[in-house]
Formats: sequence, C-alpha cells, structure tokens
Amino acid sequence: MQSVLLRSKITVPTVSKEAIERRPLMDLLKQREQSKLTIVRAPAGYGKTTLLSQWANLSEDWIAWLSLDEADSDPIRFWKYVIRAVSDSLQGDMDRKLSSLLQSQPQLPLDMLVDSFLNELMAVQVTIRIILDDYHLINNERIHEMMTRFIDYLPGHVHVYIASRADSSLPIYKWAVKGWLTEINMEELLFTIEETARYYEMRKLVIKDDEQLQRILAKTEGWAAGIQLAGLSMEASSKDNWKMNSFTESHAFISDIFLKEILSRLPQSTQDFLITTSILHQLEPAVCDALTHRSDSEEMLLELEKNGLFIIRLHTATSVFRYHHLFTDILQAELRKRYSQEMITSIYKEAATILYELGDIHSAIELALNGHSYADAEAWIHIHIVELFFSGQTSTFIRWIRTLQRADCPLHPETLVMYAFTLALSGKWESASQVIESLANRHETDQWMDQPVYKIVSRGWVTVKVYVLFAGGGNLEEAIELMREKLKGGLVNSKWDGIPVQYNRVEPKLLRTSIGSLGKLWPDEKVLPFYELFRTSAYKDQNMTGFSYGLRAETLYEKNQIDDALPELEEALRYGHRFQDPGLFVPMYILKSRIYVTRRQFVQAHALLDYTIDMVKDWHWSTNVYAVKAQYLLLEGSAREAEQALYKMTNESVQSGNPLWLLVHTRILIAKGLLEDAIRIVIQVKEKALSEGQISTIVEAAVLEAICQMKLLNADTALPALHEALEHGSLYGYVRTFLDEPEVPSLLRKYVKKRKREHRDVWDTVPLAYVEHLLESVPEEEEQDPALKMLTLSERKVLILLSSGASNIEIASELGLTEGTVRVYLTNIYQKLGVNSRTQAVLFAREREL
Repeated sequence: MQSVLLRSKITVPTVSKEAIERRPLMDLLKQREQSKLTIVRAPAGYGKTTLLSQWANLSEDWIAWLSLDEADSDPIRFWKYVIRAVSDSLQGDMDRKLSSLLQSQPQLPLDMLVDSFLNELMAVQVTIRIILDDYHLINNERIHEMMTRFIDYLPGHVHVYIASRADSSLPIYKWAVKGWLTEINMEELLFTIEETARYYEMRKLVIKDDEQLQRILAKTEGWAAGIQLAGLSMEASSKDNWKMNSFTESHAFISDIFLKEILSRLPQSTQDFLITTSILHQLEPAVCDALTHRSDSEEMLLELEKNGLFIIRLHTATSVFRYHHLFTDILQAELRKRYSQEMITSIYKEAATILYELGDIHSAIELALNGHSYADAEAWIHIHIVELFFSGQTSTFIRWIRTLQRADCPLHPETLVMYAFTLALSGKWESASQVIESLANRHETDQWMDQPVYKIVSRGWVTVKVYVLFAGGGNLEEAIELMREKLKGGLVNSKWDGIPVQYNRVEPKLLRTSIGSLGKLWPDEKVLPFYELFRTSAYKDQNMTGFSYGLRAETLYEKNQIDDALPELEEALRYGHRFQDPGLFVPMYILKSRIYVTRRQFVQAHALLDYTIDMVKDWHWSTNVYAVKAQYLLLEGSAREAEQALYKMTNESVQSGNPLWLLVHTRILIAKGLLEDAIRIVIQVKEKALSEGQISTIVEAAVLEAICQMKLLNADTALPALHEALEHGSLYGYVRTFLDEPEVPSLLRKYVKKRKREHRDVWDTVPLAYVEHLLESVPEEEEQDPALKMLTLSERKVLILLSSGASNIEIASELGLTEGTVRVYLTNIYQKLGVNSRTQAVLFAREREL
C-alpha cells in the first residue's frame, strides 16, 4: 500500500501569469502578518487560493502549504500532512521525530500529538507560515478541536492561514477578542473597477469604454470567477457581437450558465476530457491518458492552463494540476446530466482501478466508494487490511466500513474483526461488542468459523472478543474460557505475524491504557487465571505477556504489596527491552523508581530516571520522566529544582493535556503557596478524568484537591473532595495513591473523626474499614506530618508556644531568645508549613494538637 504522502498537496500552487496582484489585500496581509491566525473566507471563485499563493511566493519566511481534500478529514491523515508540510518547508526531520505518534491512532490521546508538534515548533528559530487551503472540506469535529488547541498554544513565530468557503467550528470569535485574528471576507475579495481593467488588459481584451466595464462589474458584483468567465466568453465570441446581456443576473455564487456558455464552445473531445477527469482529485497526465483513452493529456492540461480555464498547477516542475473546485462542481453536475448512472459507475470504476494499479490504494478506495463500486472497495480493503489498520487512519477506516454497511455490501469476516478491534481501541466498546456478536450470529447461520479458509480469521475473532471483554470491563470468566479453547489449537501463522502491536503509545502508567482497564483494578481471583494463560501457553513469548507482567506489577504496587510487585516488574522490563517497546519499559522504570522512593532511596530513584531519559529519545517520554523527577525533588524539599526539572522539556501551555505533568505542576504550586491556581488545575484534570473514566487519575486529582482545600483551611470542602477520592479508590482497593501523598494521613484522621461525629448517609458510599485500612498501612516513620518533620527542634518549640497564644516577647523570654531571632524563626516556620500568616500557623499547630 502506498504510504508516501502526495508532494503535490504540500507544494504551493503556481500562480497563473494572468493573475493580477491584489495590492490592497497584500498590504493588509503585510500589516497583520504577526496575527496568530488569518482566515480568508468566501464562496467558490473569489480568488482565495490565488491570493494566498501570491502571498506565499512573495514572503521571505518559511512557507508550509497544504491543499486539503475530503479524505483529509481523518485526524492522523490531516496531521501527517501538516507535519510533513512543515518538516519539508524547514528541510528538517520533524515528521520523523513525531512518526511514532502518527501510528495506531486509536490508542493515542490526540492532544499529545498536537502538544508534541507544538513542542517541536517551539524549538524552531525562524518564522514559519502554515497555509491550509480548502479547510471547509474538513468535517471531523476532532480535527477542529485539535486545531483549536493548536492555535491556542501556537508559538509567536508560527502563523496559520486558513482558506475556506464557509464557517467552521473553530472559535474565531474568541481569537478575535484576543486580537489574534485577521479576517479577509467576501467583501474584501471583490474586484475593484481598477483591478477588473488591469485583468482585461493583461488578457489583451479591449473594453470599449468605462460604461461597458461598469456593466461587467455590476453584473458580476466583483466576483473574480464571474469576471474571468466574462473574459473567456468575450474571447470565444466575436468581440463586436459580444453583449453583456447574454449573462443572467446572479449573486456571486456558482453559475452553471456562465460555465455552460464557456464549456459549450469548446470542442466535444475537450468537453469529454474535462467532464470525465473531473472525478480525479489531482490530474496527472498518465492517469488522465489511461482514463480518457488518449495520449495527449499533458498537452490538453497545458492548453487549459494557457487559456486560464479554471485549472491550478500543483507542482512547478511537473505537469500535475487540479481543477478549480468551482469548475469541478459544475463538471461533475454535467457528468450526471450527460451520462447514465451505469456509465458514471463505469468511469469511477475505471479511474479507481487505474489508481489501484498505480499503488494509490487510499485514493482508489475513495473513488470506488464515491462511484458505488462497493465490491471493488470491499475487496481492496480486505486485501490491504493489515496496512490500512496500521496506517493509523482510524476515522477513515471506520467511515469506509460504515459506508459499505449502509450499501448492504457483504463484508469479509476478517474486515469485520478488524473493524471491531478498531472500535474497541477507540473506546467504542458497545459498538465493538455489537460487531463481534453479529459475527457470532452469522456463524450460527452459516458456520463460517468452522470453514478451513476462515481458520485464522475465527481465531482473530476470539482474540478481539477477549480484548473487548478484558479491556471493556466485561465477563472475564468468559474471556478465559475463550482463550483456553483457542490455545487448544496452538498458534497459527498468519499475515499479522511479525507486526509489532504497541499497546501503549504515551501513557507513563499502564493502568491508564485500555488494556489496563483505565485503572479499574481486577480482583486477583479473576485476573490471575487470565494472566496465567499467557504465561504458560504458546503466547508466553509475545509482547502482550510482557504487558500482563507490567499490569500485575502496577496493581500490586497500588495495593501496597511492593515486595510481590518487584519480580513482576523485572519480568515486564525483560519483555520491554526484548521487544524494544518504550510503552512497556518506561512505565516500568517509573514504577521501579517509585519503589525506591517509598524506601527513601532518592539517589537510586534519580539515577534510574536519568538512565531512562538517556535511553529514550521521544519528547513525550522524556517529558513524563522529568515530571516524575520533579515530583521526587519536591518530596525532598527542593521546590526550585523541581520546577526546573518539570520545565526541562516543555512549558505549561504545551502540557495542558498531560495529567501526569499537570498534577506534578499542581504539587509545585501547592509548595509555592499558590493554592487557588493549584485548585483550578487539579479540578480541570479531575473533570477530564471523570469524562474519560480514568480511575487512577480521578483518585489522585481528588486527593490533591483535598490537600489544597485543607491548606486554605476549607475543611468543609476538603473532606468531601477526599471522600470522592476514597469513593473511587475503595471500589478497586487503591492504597498507594493515598499513601504517596505525605499530607494524606492527617487528612484521613480528620475524615474518620468527622464521619464518627456526623452520621450521614452521604458517607456510607465509602466503607469505614477501607479508610482504617489505609491508616493502618501508613509506615510509622510517616505518621508524623511531613511539614512538621521539616522543622528543627527550636522551630517546633516556637510553634508550640505560638499555638498556646504566646506573643513574640513571651516566646523570646521563654526560650531565651531575642525578638529578632523569634521573627526569623517564624518566617522559616511559615515557609516550611506553607502558610502565610500567624493565624494560619496557629490553626495548623492546633489541628495537629501540638
């Protein structure tokens, strides 16, 4: 399958020699060239592409151009092209650096892709202008969301230009209020009388007088395409006989009357060529020759270019073109009028076959679907199912299958199995289950699974069903039984063998992935038989088995069974290195460093993280490891060093979608006393985790929210937040997420006191025995409040006297100190306790019954 992106899509279109320079618009673009975003918005035929092409060719900055089409409404395909356009423009390797994030998209938090791209752009030292032409063809809301994020955090030296026929879901009003936006609309694009005169002079068309020019301008309303069509009509007519009234009045939108007048005067062979080739997204002479059964397509295309017949050159060095979208729409309308449906289907089928034989599988499938050649599309999808699945273009694959289903086209079982797997990886568990069950129902009808030809596919069906049951929180006993049945036949070689499946692309904790059930810890009695199947069967040498060790290690650590977690962790590391899979070994090294920290072995923890950073080159992995380092530095009392480590690879704006980074940032804000900012961030993380069902992040964020509120002396808010964390944690037996926060033990004691004092039904959702178990799990050396442990003996004496109500003079007298020394002690105490006043310090001490 062709994986090379079309260079013609990322090449600035050549500007026609007959295009006049729109000086006022060029001046406007020059004046506002520091805008984050420039939107050129108008209906077809107003010169949007020509304007931006001229601007790009005149600019001295680096230009990244992308001509969009309908097939680009897939997030991975869209960003592959954008990143490739930027990388080519800068003559760099940005696309290679980000390539790992552009595969297996269902498992990828797409915000991470945008953040990584932004981080790479921040490292660029030159001004770059990214131009997206025909953005109205993008109809995927996820792309609009990602573009919104991209614009919001765009570095100052990067500017985006969008040409579109219509409004989109982008929040342009928000950007306009911030002063980030320049808009060029239909009114600005209208030709003036001077520009109209210059255009006709360039085409060597003689206008009799100003009155005739005014009539043309009035009839066309300054519409560039209309002015161009009027000129073409004059050239095709006797200039003396040409009359403006041969045109119907219309607003500045597509006018097929205009085009028919031009089209009807062309030779029939030319008309046939135009109409037949209008179904192609891009016009390459060899493809056009094959489709039209002629040998002079290049000469035809060059002649059309010479005559200005709505054709745009896509590549300067080669004769690759596309029709103006306005012209394409009308030509395709003519195709439907002139030819029977049978003939149209035949043309689409032939074009799709030509592209397929040339290796452009993606375009071939799109054309086959557009032309209702469903059998061809289905066959090609099945033949190339492996490449299609691993291309990462999930939205496209799902759209294709749904199109075929709506057309009642029979689908190969293997295609449906991979469709179910794709849905599952995308988190669409219910839809995936429905596809799996439909295949089971189909088996009851025709016993397809028993047929030798479907042996591999039927085993694939079992694998996907097991995955859906395990990752989707289904019946684990059923999954185990299915796997046992499958293992009876041993492993079967297939075309899927040798393809590296990466179960984790970006998560620093396996429990956050779909195979980690988003942090829903399975009970031992259910999960251990499942893991045992992998470890003692023919699957023991596969990467998935390594992940079973990793998930078990993280689960045991979370349940505070650290000694049991270590051998599982080491096995997972062995698999991770064997398969060179950072998605396994990076989370394991992070887990191992956490175990060091529980034993207060900070030197070993940092050394291990430094080793991990040296081993991985991808920015997102290094960023996560530095965030963990920052958390440990904070535990050691080095807030400044922690902040430096956190910002080592990135900044807050780029990391606004990374929960690990944000929660470490929250801890630093707490240490700096910026509690309101900390609460704002932690609530944002918690709400997103709630929407995604990410249990481990919900628990951690709610714990930090409780700590913030308690430091603000808002006990009535802090304890409900802690209750929320306990509510989610108690369902799955979470322990370490609570114990790893030094402030939690004192919070838990307050929570227990409040519950025993207040007998309210709202508390009953958390078993009190679970809370008492957490308190019993706190090591003796950690029972004391960590803030108090930071105080010297003299500072503790000062704090005890302060809490009894003693004044500075009385403290000084009692301890034999000067008042100045007492004030120094108090300043140090405030800083170590994270409080801002004498009153807060007194409350802190009294709460701890000093």
